Amino acid sequence: MSPRKRLPATHVFLAKQMRELSTKLAATLPRVKERNDDEAIHDMRVALRRLRVVLKLSRPIFGRFHVEAIRASFTRVHRASGALRDEEVLRETLGGLGVEAPELAAWIALRKKREDGLRTIVEKRLRAGDLTRPLRALHALLSLPVAPKRRKPLAHFAARAVERAREGVEAQRDAPTENVVALHQLRIAYKRLRYTTEIFHDALPIDVAALAEPSARFQKRLGTIHDLDVARVVMDRARTLPPWVKANILDAIAEQRRQTVELYLRDQAR
Repeated sequence: MSPRKRLPATHVFLAKQMRELSTKLAATLPRVKERNDDEAIHDMRVALRRLRVVLKLSRPIFGRFHVEAIRASFTRVHRASGALRDEEVLRETLGGLGVEAPELAAWIALRKKREDGLRTIVEKRLRAGDLTRPLRALHALLSLPVAPKRRKPLAHFAARAVERAREGVEAQRDAPTENVVALHQLRIAYKRLRYTTEIFHDALPIDVAALAEPSARFQKRLGTIHDLDVARVVMDRARTLPPWVKANILDAIAEQRRQTVELYLRDQAR
């Protein structure tokens, strides 16, 4: 960040971020409803996650009560679409294992019916206005004036937000790689650090803004591990697959997890 660069007030900066994310989120709705875009649900959930992060950061500026009411509505949609996205990721994870078996292909085809049912539920919620209502409420909130006492200097506000996110990572950074829950929490912490750093990028010193890249890399590594851990649990519970097919899949999951953990530890040691 150039020392001569004039920064907007925090409320102006955050309002701009939320308007841009609202536009991106609204643009995903017709894509989800049309069912011809494999990335639509993913893109909707990314926009929702980022918007929820900005809203959480905005509580001291726009007021906790109103912000949390809007954020809770977005969270409900995010959770409702989570099961659908989990099914999509499971299908992608199993497809990438390299296990060729007609029984597995048939099992995935049956599982696809569950995915289609979950997609129908999400579409009904969207048609009922579960996203358009909080988007309108957010637009109304951002049109209101911000009290002078809530107008904060952006550079200090941004630095403090990133520092809190970094502390969240450091508190969990030594999570054992065999601890599934701890690794999942660390992934969430890295995601928060990445999003916070990206949100405030233009208001941060160069060295602090640079945290976004390694945070994204660690988030991706840990995300792959999490997807494999979820696939392992699903396979353990799959009762219609022959034992030898399950054994081959579980072996492939274990090997891919081992390789990914190795890459993660190598990155961590840099």
